[in-house]
This record gives sequence, C-alpha cells and structure tokens, in this order.
Amino acid sequence: MITPLVTAPPIRVLVVDDSALTRRIIATMLSSDPQIIVVGEAQNGREAMELTATLQPDIITMDVWMPHVDGLQATEHIMAYTPTPILVLTASLSRHDSTLTFQMLNAGALEVLEKPKDLASAQSGQLRAFLLERVKILARVTVVTHLRGRRRTRETAPLTLVGKPPAIPPTIPRVPSRLVIIGASTGGPRVIYALLRQLPADFPAAIVIVQHIAAGFVETMVDWFRTSSPLRIALAQDGDTLRAGTVLVAPETSHLVVDDCWHVGLQIEPQKLHHPSIDVALQSAAQHCAKQTIGVVLTGMGRDGASGLLALRNAGGTTLVQNQASSAIWGMPRVAAEMGAAMETVAADDLATRLQTLIQERRGGA
Repeated sequence: MITPLVTAPPIRVLVVDDSALTRRIIATMLSSDPQIIVVGEAQNGREAMELTATLQPDIITMDVWMPHVDGLQATEHIMAYTPTPILVLTASLSRHDSTLTFQMLNAGALEVLEKPKDLASAQSGQLRAFLLERVKILARVTVVTHLRGRRRTRETAPLTLVGKPPAIPPTIPRVPSRLVIIGASTGGPRVIYALLRQLPADFPAAIVIVQHIAAGFVETMVDWFRTSSPLRIALAQDGDTLRAGTVLVAPETSHLVVDDCWHVGLQIEPQKLHHPSIDVALQSAAQHCAKQTIGVVLTGMGRDGASGLLALRNAGGTTLVQNQASSAIWGMPRVAAEMGAAMETVAADDLATRLQTLIQERRGGA
C-alpha cells in the first residue's frame, strides 16, 4: 500500500504598505514560491488590523510609516488582540525612521528587513530568496500576546536625534573584573533592550553584544538601546578598551574579538555565515579571558554561538542560554543546550538578576 504524501498547507501572508506599487512588488516576490500565497493587502495600519482579524494570516509583512495608523500602532494592536508573526519591511534607513522600526520589534514584531526599492531590485534572485526564506521561517514562530497594545500606550516615544553620539563616552569607567558576551539573532533586540534597562549604571562588568541584524540597522539599534539604559553604550571600534558599565555592540560587517588586555578587535576573517559571528567572539574570550567571562546565547535560529559557548565552558567560563518559553525562536539556545555548552537555562525576564548575582558571587569569592 502506498502512503499518500501529505503536503503542508501554503503559508498565508498579509502584505501591508501604503504604496500600491510596493505592495505589488512584495506580493509578486512572495507569490513566486508555490508554498506561499498572499491572502490580502492593506494600505494602512487600520486596514491591517481589520484584515488580520478576518483573514487570520500566518504572517504579516508590515510597513513602518503609513497614514491614519502607522506600523507601530498596528503592531501593538495586532499583538494584543490577534497575535501574528510580523516581519517589518522598511525603505528608510534614517535614524528617526529606524527608531520607530525598533519600537515595533519591542512591541512584538520578529524581525526587520529593508524592502525592495523598485521592480528591478525585486527581480534579484538573491533578494527574493532571502525574503522567501525569512517568511517561511518566521511564519512557523508561535508568538505571544502583548497586553500593552490594549492599554494603548507606548513604552518609549520616538527619538529626536541630534547628530551622532560619541563612540566613547567622555567619562571613562574603570577596567572591569568580569566580561559578559551576549549573542542573539531573531527576537534578540527586544530581549537585550529589556536587559540593558534593568542593569544599573555602576554594573561592574563590561558587556559585548553580538546581534545578527539586517544591514543598515545596527547604529540605530545602538541609539535605541541608549534611550532607556543608564549604561554607556557604543558601536565597537577596533582597539576599544573594555570598561565596567560600558556596552560595546559589534558592527554588522565585522567579527568582534577580545584579548587578554581587555581590548576588542574587529576583523572580517574567518568567512562565516554571519558577520558578526557569536562563535568568533566567544571563542576569543575562551582563549584569552575565559574565567572572567560569562557567555549568554539568546533567541535565534541556527547554531551560531553553540560552539563558542562550549569552548568557553570547557575553558572555565560561565555559560547561560535563554529558555524555550521566553525565546521567539529556540534554535541557537537549543543547539547549545544539546551540546552541553550551557551551564544554566534562564528566562529572559530573569537574566538581569542572574547576571548580577553571578558577578556578585565572583567578587565575593575573589
């Protein structure tokens, strides 16, 4: 007897954008894959909220700036009443517009990509393949209800940015006794944002963040982190010194490594799937300052960070991963846990307290 093949139902997508041309471009790209169907289009956030409730799509591609109801307001409402995976697509990489984009991630959207600018760019095989891949992956994510949308409040008002903040703050903190390296991918910015706002200004460790993010968004992510954290936060530059109470964020095109003199370096080798690579950062710490380092792997797909976390643990470092319940995608933490790289599994909401406890225990035992 031949068992018939069970074909998975197609992924149902709602496309939201105020430009009819852009909606057509995105819908054409998505419809080129037989596993994806576009079930509806909306030209503003209000229509997006209504169509999400009636069509119940598997995933939404969401514009940022739209008339009547913008992408942030729509995201807050959808995640409060009809939770659905949301992929933010934005044409603008300006610092102000990108800040609103990160507020959308904080409201429950999963990821952000730069949308195609015109028909010619939409015909790029690489661009189309990347968009299709993200839609297929994110559509499988189980999202949770975010009640703040029911209160109709915004956690952070849009930033008014004047110029570019200095890379290194004028007050230079002391050399740290500990180093925390945090690696994350999809769902990571929101977890890191919440973590940094909970840590005190006199946090006695240096922090390095390696976040996978689409090109063009890392500087605004740094600005966004600064809006609520008392810590000193900067985009890492080659040769920067690690300081207590200071956060250095890896650039999007370079690996970040640390040495035994509490300096960071930036490099483009080795060639890796991800730039920056979480594995590369953790492996450098395992080699130079393992016993002073706490490695943390947060939500994200794939396996980046697992090997580095194992190397750090084997060298005498402390290793944590985010738990499944609080992860948007329990991919990287799961691989690390299965490899035996994680000493502890911690919920996102408990991470700040756990880090402070670990560092205090270390200082008390020194």
